[in-house]
Amino acid sequence: MKRNIVKRLSCFLLAGAMLLTACGSQSTSGGSESAASAPAAESEADQETAEESASAAVSGEGPIVDEKVTYTIACQLSPNWGNPADGEFWAWLEEETNVHIEWITYLETEAPEKFKLLMTSGDYPDAFIGALGGEDNDVITYGNEGIYIPLNDLIDQYCPNFKRRVSEEYPDLMKMITCADGNIYGMPSVLYNPDIFNNTFINQKWLDAVGAEIPTTTEEFEAVLKLFKDNDPNGNGEADEIPMTFNFSDWGASDHGAYFGAFGYPLSPDYLMIDNKEVKYLGAEESFREGAEWLGSLYAQGLVDRDVFTQDESSLAAKVSQGNVGVFSSWDKSPAGDYADDYVALMPLEGPDGERNALLEGITGMYKGRFMITDKAKNPEILMQWVDRFYENMEVGLNATYGIGPDENKAWYYDENGDIVFRKQNVDLPDEYVRGQQQLPFAPAILGAGAGDFLGNPAKVAVNEEMMQYTGKFEDGTWERWPSVYITLEEKDDIATTETDLQDYSKNQLAKWIAGESDVNADWDGYLQELENIGLSHYLEVKQQIYDRYSAAE
Repeated sequence: MKRNIVKRLSCFLLAGAMLLTACGSQSTSGGSESAASAPAAESEADQETAEESASAAVSGEGPIVDEKVTYTIACQLSPNWGNPADGEFWAWLEEETNVHIEWITYLETEAPEKFKLLMTSGDYPDAFIGALGGEDNDVITYGNEGIYIPLNDLIDQYCPNFKRRVSEEYPDLMKMITCADGNIYGMPSVLYNPDIFNNTFINQKWLDAVGAEIPTTTEEFEAVLKLFKDNDPNGNGEADEIPMTFNFSDWGASDHGAYFGAFGYPLSPDYLMIDNKEVKYLGAEESFREGAEWLGSLYAQGLVDRDVFTQDESSLAAKVSQGNVGVFSSWDKSPAGDYADDYVALMPLEGPDGERNALLEGITGMYKGRFMITDKAKNPEILMQWVDRFYENMEVGLNATYGIGPDENKAWYYDENGDIVFRKQNVDLPDEYVRGQQQLPFAPAILGAGAGDFLGNPAKVAVNEEMMQYTGKFEDGTWERWPSVYITLEEKDDIATTETDLQDYSKNQLAKWIAGESDVNADWDGYLQELENIGLSHYLEVKQQIYDRYSAAE
């Protein structure tokens, strides 16, 4: 199948049919046309003809209809993204399916306002794709109002590719995209699956300089940090070494969270964990107290960078790339620059009670609402067959969302072993094939669990594979991460503020405890009481209700 779809796409691209039929699509540099002012779609009679000519046996290949039909679809674009009307993938898709798209495009800066105006006026298109109109609130609101139509039966009848991929790769995905009323209103995008977010790296050259092995326990780790601090491992005769650094306020990967796995639960970015089907707030667990106490003791000894609470990824990289850091946490080793080869991955540390746990994420890079059909669309089964092509396999998903191939002169190609090689963005890739110029990032697709192997970071994949030996409690089902799941508007209104307040309070207190501004053991009982005052018990009750509903869904 892989070679089949690639061959069909290649033949079309090489034939030179690179542009869609002129359709007056809007420029993304200024105001955009509304659905009403876009060129008119086929007449009702034409749509009825299209319905009659649609293939009775949905195969997922070849034309969907005998005579070309037109639909209006709206999307949002970043300033540096190309218009889909000019993209090779979309031209190929039109040639394949006989479905022509009149694109309504908005810059992402204006998109939220334009979207609200569309929905308020009733002047909305046949469908929305990508990052426009797919926020959870939008999907639930307009689904409940009947503007976004339910897709359940259409998926069953017209989406063989999607159903196959879900069944084979992501059996829980259907539950994640199903709203509390039992309906599916949006098709998803699963772009990558890294399993583990940020990793920790230790300077092997410094270990060699101080005569130490890679630490495996919290006790050994502390001893190594002291050696880094006191023994001039960079050899410049100055006491300028930073034994350990991280970003306390990271983009969501919780740099410091991995260290808590030595005391029980690794700290997740959302402070949630499912333990034997019970929802836990990690900020109220003993592992949180013990981890805070340990990190605070390291900080008090001058072993932790004083800038961890204020620095970002760029300022961390500025330090690490100077060769003055012993241990750092990041997505990969790239912040170390020319010193990257000096570092090796540090596996989770074993704590005093024998705990040694890594945080395993579930489906990541997952976006639930990335294609919604409105009640304006005639013969929506045609649009469902059209979008099902996105899910045919990884290659089609790549061409839709990440880069055009297979071609050595474009975004990706096959090497002599049949493996995908993904050319680095903005390095050796022609400008017209940089992500966003030919495709629509966040379009509906399933790249699959193997995507990380060729998206430019095989070293990251290797570290993740090594880390998997410490994820046993996730592998055996004891622990689960909070699923990406729809909640009702009432549930969101009920706990959204509480959730924010709980996490903010826990993070602020943790910073104080690490920095030595307060003592975690002395504060602990009062801290737990304040969590209750904020609403912890009710929050966990609602979260448990949501999880139980999700878990019971088929």
